[in-house]
Amino acid sequence: MTANGIDQNTLIARRTVLKGAAAVAIAATAGFGTSARSQTSEVTALMVNAMVGPTLKPIVEEEAKIRFAEGAFMSGTDTVSRLTAPGGARYDLMNSSFAFSQPVVMGASSGQERVQAIDTSLIPNMKHINDASKVAIGQRDGKVYMVPHSWGFDSILYNRTVVPDDDAYTQSWSLLFEDKYAGRIGWWDVAHQMLMAAGLYLGHAKPELMDRNQLAEVTKFLVAKKKNVRTFYSTFAQGSNLLSNGEIDVCYGIAPMRNELQKRGFNITGAWPKEGVLSLISTSYIPKDCKNVAGAHAAINAMLGERYSRAVADGSGYLPVTDFGLSDVTPEQRKRFGYGLFDGSVKHYPLAFPSNMNMWIEAWSKVKSSS
Repeated sequence: MTANGIDQNTLIARRTVLKGAAAVAIAATAGFGTSARSQTSEVTALMVNAMVGPTLKPIVEEEAKIRFAEGAFMSGTDTVSRLTAPGGARYDLMNSSFAFSQPVVMGASSGQERVQAIDTSLIPNMKHINDASKVAIGQRDGKVYMVPHSWGFDSILYNRTVVPDDDAYTQSWSLLFEDKYAGRIGWWDVAHQMLMAAGLYLGHAKPELMDRNQLAEVTKFLVAKKKNVRTFYSTFAQGSNLLSNGEIDVCYGIAPMRNELQKRGFNITGAWPKEGVLSLISTSYIPKDCKNVAGAHAAINAMLGERYSRAVADGSGYLPVTDFGLSDVTPEQRKRFGYGLFDGSVKHYPLAFPSNMNMWIEAWSKVKSSS
C-alpha cells in the first residue's frame, strides 16, 4: 500500500496508462504537419540573445508560427559544452560560431555527429545564402548538419568621451592590454577569445595553432597585463552594464553590445585593430534530443528569410548571410556594421578552434588565478 492507501500495482498501472496516452499525443503532433497545435508550438533556443531581440523575435515567431523561449547565452564555449553534456543539450535549437563549433558539433568522422541531420527541403530560404557564407554549411555524406545564420565580429569597445578616436591605441588590440587606460579595462571571461586576441596582438599569424611554449608566452603576457584590468565579465549584459555605468571605458566586446549601447544613446564605438577584428559566422544546428523538430526547422528558415535578413543588422549588429538587403546598405551603415568583412576592406581573422582547447583552458585558468 502507498501512503494514501492506493495499492502500488494499481498506481503503477495508472502511470503506465498515462505514459501511453502522452506518447500517443506526442506521436500525433511530432511530424512536420501543420496542425493548430504545431503552429503555436514552443521552440527552446540557445543563441546570442540579440539574435532574437525585440525587433527580430516577432519576425521569427510570426513566420515560423512558433513561440521562442531562449536561454541565457554565455559563450560559444558554454554552448558546445551544453551540447555534449550528459543527459543531452535540452534545447530544440542551438547557435554558435561555425569555425569554433564545427569540430565538436560534427565530430571527427561520419556517425559521430552530435546533432541531427537537417531536412533542407523544409528550409527553402537556404537558396538565398550568399557565396561568402556557404563555407559555414556543415555537411557530410550528403547531409547538412549546420546552417549559417549571420556574420559577426569581436573587437574592442570603448567610451569615446574618454578614449578619443584618433588615439593610436584604438588602431590595435593594444587598447585592451596596455597600460594607458589601466583600471578602466574589462576582459571577457572566456579563454578562446581572450587568448586569440592576445595571440594576434603578439604577432602570431595563426594563434589557434600555438604550441605549448608559444601559449605559455601569451599567458605570461596576460598575467603581466592583468594589473590593468578593472574587472572580468561573464555575460554580454554584464559587459554592457559596466560600460554604460562608467565603471569601465574599454573592454573586449561583440557587435550586439556596441549596437545596443549606441541605440540607448551611449557614446560607445568599436575599434578596427590593424591585426584584424575576430570574425565569425554563426550557425544553427538541431540537437539530437530536440523535442520540436518541425519548429526548429521553421525557425531556421525564418531567420534566412527576407524580413529577418533585412532587419538583422539594425536589430542585432550582426550581418545577414543572405543576399537580401545588401544593395540597400548606405555607406554609413556599411562602415558602422562592418560590411567590409565581405569584400576584405575590413581586416579580420576567423575565430578558429584551437588545436588543443584543454591547453587553452588551463592557460586561462592560470591568468585568472594569478595575483
